[in-house]
This record gives sequence, structure tokens and C-alpha cells, in this order.
Amino acid sequence: MNVLLSAGRPKHAQISPEAQADALWKYVQAMAPRFALDAARDVVTRVSPRPGEDPKALAKRVRAALQAYRVSIKHTNALHAASLLAGFTSWHRNLDDNTNRLTFTTFDVDLARESHFRSWEDLSTGLRDWVDRLLSRGQLPLGVLVLSFGIHAVSLSTPVPATEEDEAQGNQSWPLGTITSSVEDDRWLEGAPFAFEKLRRHLEEQGHAVLDGYAVLRLCGASQDERDHPMAVTVTDVVNSELVLMREDNEGDPNSSYEIARGDELRCWHQLELSLRNDLTNDLPHLQITIPVEGAGAWHVNGNRYVWAVETLKPEAYVPGRVNRQIGIADCERLLHRYYVAKRIHGKDFRHHEQSRHIDYLGGPPATYRVDLHFLLHQLNNAGLTWEGYIEKFNAEPLPMERELPVGFVFQLLENLKIEQPNQVFAKPNLSEMERVDDDALLRALVPRVDHVRYVMPRDLDDVRSDELREAIKEFAESLRMQKLIGAGALKLDDELPHLVWASDANELRLVAESLGLVMYAATVPHLHSTKGILPEMPGINAWPWAFGNALMLRVVEGAQ
Repeated sequence: MNVLLSAGRPKHAQISPEAQADALWKYVQAMAPRFALDAARDVVTRVSPRPGEDPKALAKRVRAALQAYRVSIKHTNALHAASLLAGFTSWHRNLDDNTNRLTFTTFDVDLARESHFRSWEDLSTGLRDWVDRLLSRGQLPLGVLVLSFGIHAVSLSTPVPATEEDEAQGNQSWPLGTITSSVEDDRWLEGAPFAFEKLRRHLEEQGHAVLDGYAVLRLCGASQDERDHPMAVTVTDVVNSELVLMREDNEGDPNSSYEIARGDELRCWHQLELSLRNDLTNDLPHLQITIPVEGAGAWHVNGNRYVWAVETLKPEAYVPGRVNRQIGIADCERLLHRYYVAKRIHGKDFRHHEQSRHIDYLGGPPATYRVDLHFLLHQLNNAGLTWEGYIEKFNAEPLPMERELPVGFVFQLLENLKIEQPNQVFAKPNLSEMERVDDDALLRALVPRVDHVRYVMPRDLDDVRSDELREAIKEFAESLRMQKLIGAGALKLDDELPHLVWASDANELRLVAESLGLVMYAATVPHLHSTKGILPEMPGINAWPWAFGNALMLRVVEGAQ
């Protein structure tokens, strides 16, 4: 069935071959200026679009036909081209051209309202008008508009200076608006780079504010990956992607590189400058930044090489797929231009803007948990209950006793049975479900997403190696705890420590294990923290006794397994 046509949707009349060629020519020429109208006519003849044809099948033929004219387009563009040949204005499933696909909700007090738009192109004008109102009212106090991406929404916010009363908590974030999809469409973000590029130019090139978070969106949207590949990166992956900046002292030796920053633009720029400041005076030297005209993209800062990449995590049960791609010369130039623009806007320092980038992976409880059935049966037995007896006693949802259970069901079960060690209910991954740690790349990607470390060592490990490994893991876990306290504002330091202080911790732990003839495997597991003694108790309110989090699970084995 043609996914562009569905029950209740008016069908578009088949347009003439000449009109098809004209639409194709105008669209492709924007990407390939030498593409001629005669070539478009030939492509239409070759692909011979059929009324009601599935655009996916037509898109494959369009791509192949364009290759004959040395025009290469990605799958998303081919789908759009196929939709034009079918008489539609864009690639959207089960929708007609007059459907409002996007809802823009603003939170500014005197203009709180909800607006609807047919496309990102239509919304781009509304966004520019909206930020002009914010600027006229002084509602971007630190000159930053932050984009945060979720699966179903884009949030827009701005950092604001802390008041004297709240100075200990650091800068706050004011929500300004959200953009959501008004229709069920898992590709609803595909037009977002276009709209936010216009907004970025409007804000940055006129010296108003920095659009923080845009770089990752643009880089994901510019990916040339095939959508059907399991590790393909598309604009939808912006929710689980971030910039990573590495210093590479020896281009030919990957072990010579170390992490400077990860997150969005302002965080990375600030961390770069922080890593270069004089330890005694805290002064930033004059930076001479150049970009090599050949080879891979990089910044050369005062003679040192810095490599930019965009890193994407593909969610899986215990270990995410990780796609790390160094950005090219042109993208390095764009990022450098924006850095200089941001310096003109903000002057000396980016510090008061910096915040960690939120990514969706491990950002909240999943829909289901995999549980340890043996532990669960033991707890039921202690309570004198069977599975059926538990459901009846607590009027719980009548679910079969399976390894995968809904998150709400598991949380309620923990509370009903008053389980004192709730983390034991979660199943531990098998070795085959974990990833061998041969370098520190995966651990560096996971550390910002976890707040606890759990580990399993070989049972027959000798005391000397056992003590040394435990001490190394203890130091790693304590460093992680310190990072979390500092990041949450619970621990204040006289001088800010650069990210690179923590970034080497994972590799140091790996090297200790390696020196002991051991191999580490890693995964992530749920982890609940007791809130007893942390959150104030409210009389008459039965508050949830745990806070949700994640743990880094390490399994250490002998030798090369």
C-alpha cells in the first residue's frame, strides 16, 4: 500500500510527466546546480512513476537514475523527490498538505500561547518573530538560547544568572517554549535543521545570542547514511548524540589522544579554553586557531591538534551501539566561525553558560525492566505469597511472571513487598551481553549517563591482585561521585577543574586491569538510590523512597576471553 495514501485521505491526481520533470529539476538543482531540466525529463522517463506507487520503491529508482548524472542524494532526499513525482509537496506519511504537523507552545508570560504550523519551513518564520519578542523584552539575559531534543519534543530554554539567595545552586534554566509533533510521525525532525539554521543566522550573525545545541542537530541531519542500516545516523538520532573534542598529540597514534570535552558547543568551547588556561594566573593565552586544508578535519590551536567528532549512542538492552565520526574540514570551519561569533557576543568567558547536554539514552526509566526471577520468587516466598497471591492481595495488574515486566509494575512491587535492597531485583547481564573494554571510548561515553559503579571479579583471584583491582575501582567510583556532586552544585571548588581531569579515569582503570592480566567487560544496569535522609519527610505523604539512576556494571575476567 502506498504509505502516502490512507483511508480518509484525499488522493492527489497524477501530474503530467512534464510537471514531474519540472518539480524534480527544481528540487535536485538546489543540491546539484549543474543538474539540467533535460536530465530531469530523462530521469522521469527512466523511473516511470506509477499512480499510487509506494514512494519507498520509487525513491530507490530515483536514486539509481540520478547516479547516471553523477548526482548522489541520501535516502531522505530521494523519498522527498519521489513524493514530488507523486504530486505531493513533501515526504510525510498519511497526511495531506493542509495538515498542521507541528505545535509550538511558548511560555513567556504575557504571550503564553499555542501555535500550529504545517511544516518546519512555515515554523522558521514564527521562530524568528518569537525570538525578536524575547530580545525586545530582555528574556535572553545571558545571550544563549538552548535547544534540547527529545523523541517527541524540542525544548527551548535560556540560562539565567543565579540570584544572591540561590548563588550556591549556580545558574538556573528558564523554559521558554516547546515544539512537538501534532501527528504520529517518527521522522518529524527531518525538517528541523532547515528551520534552526535560519534561526541561528538570525540570532548569531546579528550578534544577539548563541543557539546552543544546533551543531549536533545539523551534523546528524547532514549524515549520508542509509536509513535501513542498524547503525545509520539520521536527524532523529540527535536525541542521543553529542559533540566530542579530543586533543591528539600524535596523529599516527590513537593512544596519544585524550578527551577535552563532550556536550554542546558552548560547553566544548569553554572546556577547550579552560584546558589551556595558565594554572597560576588562570589567564587564557591568545589562541591561534587554524584548520588544515587537507586530510581529516581538525583545529590546530597554538600548535596542538584538536579533533572534533559527533558521537551517537544507539540504545540496546545493556550496551549501546556507539557511532563516533570525526567531522570534516568544512564542518570544522563552520564550528570555528561560530566560535569567533560567540566570542564577539560573550567576550571573555563561556563559563556562566555551560551545562551538560541531556541525551535521551538512560535519561529516565525505560518502559520495561528485565528482572531476576530467582530473587523475585525468594522475596515472594519470604512474604508467604505466590505470584498469583501477590496479584490478588495488592490488586496488581494480572501479568504473567516473565523476565520483562513494566517499570510501574516493578516499582510498585518493590514498595508493596518492602524490599530493602531493590537493586537486586534487576537481572544482571551475561558476559555475552556486555562489551569488552579494549580502550576507554565506551566508558567515556557511559560515565556521564551513570552515577554508580558495580562490579564482579573472578572468584579465584589471588589476594594481591584482588586488593589492587578493588582499590582501582574504588578510586574510579569516588571520582565519579565527585563529578556528580560538582555537577549538581552540591560541592563547590575555589577553581573550576577542566573536564580532562576526569576524562582519563576510565583509561587508568582499564590499564590497571590490563597490568594485572585481567580483562574488563562493561554494561549499564538500572540503579535505585534511597532518598531516606536526603529528601525531607512530609507528614501524611507516602513518598517514593528511591531515586532512579543507572549503574556502570563491570565484570572482570582472567586473561584474553
